[in-house]
Amino acid sequence: MQGPELGDSRSRFRFIESCLGLMGCLCIGYAIWTPQWLDNRGLWFSGNDTGPEDSWNIEDIAKALEAERVFAVVAFLMSVSSGVLCLMFALCWTSQTVRSYSNTRSLLMAGQALDPTTLLLFTLVPTGFFFFLSWALFTHQHIYEIRDDITRLGLSYWLGVVGWALLLALLPIVFLAEKCVVPDILPELIKSADMWWKAPEVAHARSFSEGCHRSQHKSHPDFRRYMSMP
Repeated sequence: MQGPELGDSRSRFRFIESCLGLMGCLCIGYAIWTPQWLDNRGLWFSGNDTGPEDSWNIEDIAKALEAERVFAVVAFLMSVSSGVLCLMFALCWTSQTVRSYSNTRSLLMAGQALDPTTLLLFTLVPTGFFFFLSWALFTHQHIYEIRDDITRLGLSYWLGVVGWALLLALLPIVFLAEKCVVPDILPELIKSADMWWKAPEVAHARSFSEGCHRSQHKSHPDFRRYMSMP
């Protein structure tokens, strides 16, 4: 593992988006498994404490709790994998990685350059969306308690807000800014691929011409006489 590469604008945007994604994943992971949501009750609290004005029945509450926890588990698993991806792109990825022969060939065959920031967007936005669903269900279920006294909300609840806001709002904004500022890498990849694909042909043509030239010299009488002299 090596330090982050910040030599050009593409590398700096990749590092910034990786850091934003990692912070969002950490906030989401912490919020899911800690109880400081509402009066030290988190997503896994099973008590029925809805307000008197709540029109939900027991069956609706049970379905909401089940969906809330399913979305939370999916968001946590995605945040772990996405966080590892953010670390890899921030610390291990360089400007030369995408220009390797295998990467360039596969990207051109796909017809587009799936660079690290695009891959981060495709993984982090669904992570934030699944957690937002869980957060929204919890908020809707306890909306009357929150309206009565908003100070009852704890650290985990607000860190959850920070997490999905980073992944659903701030990260796409930075990604759009990158697309407006950083030039497209696809023309460079096409040029590199042309050079790589032409290199074996040039080498083969050169070796063939050299072999023909050598055979002509060997067949010439003066050349054979010169080689036979002691």
